[in-house]
Amino acid sequence: MWRRIILAAGSALLLASLVALHAAGPPLGSGSVEVLRIASSAVPMNASDRASDRAGRLRFMGALHLESPDRRFGGISALLWHGGCNRLLAASDTGAWVVLEPDEADDRLLGIRKAWMAPILGQDGRPAASKEAADAESLARAHNGDIWLFYEQQHRGMRFEGVDACRPETLARAPVERWEPPGTAGWPPNGGIESAAIQGDIFLILAEGGPGSGASGTFLAGAPDAPMRAISYAAPEHYRPTAMEPRDPGSDNGVMLVLHRRASVFRGFSAVLSEVRLPDAAGDVAVTSEIARLRPPLLVDNMEALAVRAEGERRFVYLMSDDNFNPLQRIILMKFELLPATPAPERFPN
Repeated sequence: MWRRIILAAGSALLLASLVALHAAGPPLGSGSVEVLRIASSAVPMNASDRASDRAGRLRFMGALHLESPDRRFGGISALLWHGGCNRLLAASDTGAWVVLEPDEADDRLLGIRKAWMAPILGQDGRPAASKEAADAESLARAHNGDIWLFYEQQHRGMRFEGVDACRPETLARAPVERWEPPGTAGWPPNGGIESAAIQGDIFLILAEGGPGSGASGTFLAGAPDAPMRAISYAAPEHYRPTAMEPRDPGSDNGVMLVLHRRASVFRGFSAVLSEVRLPDAAGDVAVTSEIARLRPPLLVDNMEALAVRAEGERRFVYLMSDDNFNPLQRIILMKFELLPATPAPERFPN
């Protein structure tokens, strides 16, 4: 009984904080390109078993709890790796760019060396004036290096030329193109374009609510100058997609990593990372396999951002949580190595 009372009290406190946040509104991206002060503290993957370093096909390579005195830092919903300078480009759902330069040794994530923040500008050269207009959810890199930023609520993609985490001053650039993907007009305002990625010339889009959620998911696949087609895949039951990245950056092999999130009043947050193999141009069903599942006692929060780093044949995965500017949540940056799938044992006839 006491457990139920404590959980009910915690739920009431969470609800009250969310209501207060909604009434006040989170701080929107503003100002100019600035150095961001960040404090990082290491956190284990499993507090009850600190030697634990595996979750499915993921090998734990470190995690950080990030904090900043700048109230604009938070709400991270999108992530992208920039290998030229070993930095992460992030976008918040309140209209801010964030650049993080990880401090690493022997491939392990130890801290943050440097960080920058800037408002995300619109085509008019100004920051978004409302949360509805600022709600960025996904980053994708085109084959020519352009950065696409996708939004929900006002469903759209915005193309930026020359934005580069290696040169933070480029964060002050305005987008050069706006695209409203066909088929997204009827998506829920707060359940629309949650995940997007680019494979060659094909744009892949997943919704958090409506199409792309539930027991089975649906990609929209197409391009700004081409029709969109639907591709279904088996999403984890009760989970919704929050991020997507090609497993092999720069390749057109159609293998995607998709991050899913579940929020439960009684069980808290959990996440599932899946590998999705897209069909050829004639197919409409993808092949899905689960890579790992993160749930208590493993470290997990409101995981919304995913970046893939390729180092030769090795693949590293960064996951980041959206704290919703809620004091009961944390901004967590996690690093894993993606391990090869174990081949199925060969069967011999009797």
